[in-house]
Amino acid sequence: MRHFDAFNGDADGICSLLQLRLDAPMDSVLVTGAKRDVALLQRVPAGRGDAVTALDISMAVNRGALLGLLECGATVQYFDHHFAGEVPVHPGLEAHIDTSPGVCTGMIVDTYLKGNQRVWARRPHESSPRLSRSTRCKSTHCNSLARPSPTTPTATAKRI
Repeated sequence: MRHFDAFNGDADGICSLLQLRLDAPMDSVLVTGAKRDVALLQRVPAGRGDAVTALDISMAVNRGALLGLLECGATVQYFDHHFAGEVPVHPGLEAHIDTSPGVCTGMIVDTYLKGNQRVWARRPHESSPRLSRSTRCKSTHCNSLARPSPTTPTATAKRI
């Protein structure tokens, strides 16, 4: 079984992926593009038994490729805050979509992980003693996240 991570190349997509892989490390094939290059699922060569994680890419834009992946027997876990259109009902699809104003994909992943990697979904202006300003998520969409309490565990930055 292969695993593919398809994610928007902006801060929200990158930080969302980082949260997931710090919480559940795995070898995966990374599929991304420049910021706003979001028609990414068509580049994923997944088939029966493979798994795909899609982060911060519009389901509406990727609908045809998503249906193709599901038809081929891949499973897809989808996290996004953009307009999704009609979300397909399929046993191989686990969709986490929230298009509410002020919500970013990092917040959706943070909720899914129950805050386990919240340091990577923090507001960009908050400081962390373990992370330099250049390594914190700078997504302006994440401004409504609650500040973690002093007892919230923090992740140590590491290269992946």
